[in-house]
Amino acid sequence: MVGKACHILNVTTNLRRLFIIGIILSFLSCNLSGKKPESQKDKEMFGLFKKKTGKKTEVISHADYNLIFENKEVENTPIELLKIGDLNVPSGEIVVCDPLVYSDTPPLTKKVKPGKYPVKIYVAKTKDSGDRYAIAKLEFSNKKAEKWIMALRAEDDINELIDEADYFGFPVDAGLGGFYDFRSGQEYQKFESDFMKTNPEGNIYDDFFAAEFKKNAKDQNDPKDIGDWINFQLPNSELNITMFHSGYGDGTYPSYWGIDKEGEIVSLVIDFLVLLVPKYE
Repeated sequence: MVGKACHILNVTTNLRRLFIIGIILSFLSCNLSGKKPESQKDKEMFGLFKKKTGKKTEVISHADYNLIFENKEVENTPIELLKIGDLNVPSGEIVVCDPLVYSDTPPLTKKVKPGKYPVKIYVAKTKDSGDRYAIAKLEFSNKKAEKWIMALRAEDDINELIDEADYFGFPVDAGLGGFYDFRSGQEYQKFESDFMKTNPEGNIYDDFFAAEFKKNAKDQNDPKDIGDWINFQLPNSELNITMFHSGYGDGTYPSYWGIDKEGEIVSLVIDFLVLLVPKYE
């Protein structure tokens, strides 16, 4: 009787174990077979997360500058084209900066084919503030740009740009911007250094460049017309630098590469934030 009782107990125990295992397998089977595909909302949230955490590869300008290049009037403001001559680009590395204050600015990361390229200024003839240089353009090709991507230097990390209104640009403290080749910039810095050694108490703008700007004044007889730009050839050299008034004056201004439909660089522009300026909340 004892042996029979033990046998019945073992059978009962085994049945109980099988019953429990059956319940577990049934539960797992229901969950696996009944698992619903990821909802659209989940996908959107995941996509949003990826968008925020994914690294940027470029930053597109807020404006299409072709609107300024191709029209005589923008935002009820007449546009005038001013051509200031060619820029010699022997190294293919371009510097954008305030040449009077930040002549040692490093070049932009993208390079262009060496050559001589026209510099064009698009002047906004504003109602309340007179003529303002809105866009400076270094033109490498007559092809149309399909997009405008932010021009960067080696130290710029676009993933640091959090807000829509953020951008990298160059500082202006003398009311001037300019283009020049990196090699020309090196020669220009030597020129500055030599000038200051010869004129330790002097000011390179007042004592030298003011006369160069005056040469390009619209009205040479008007003492108030001091000139707004120069295309200056460095002494004993084929190298040159450009300087021109910066929009409404001092500030920080972005520059953008114009890229055509083939992905080639066709221009470099400085946006002095006079026209097509977005309004952010």
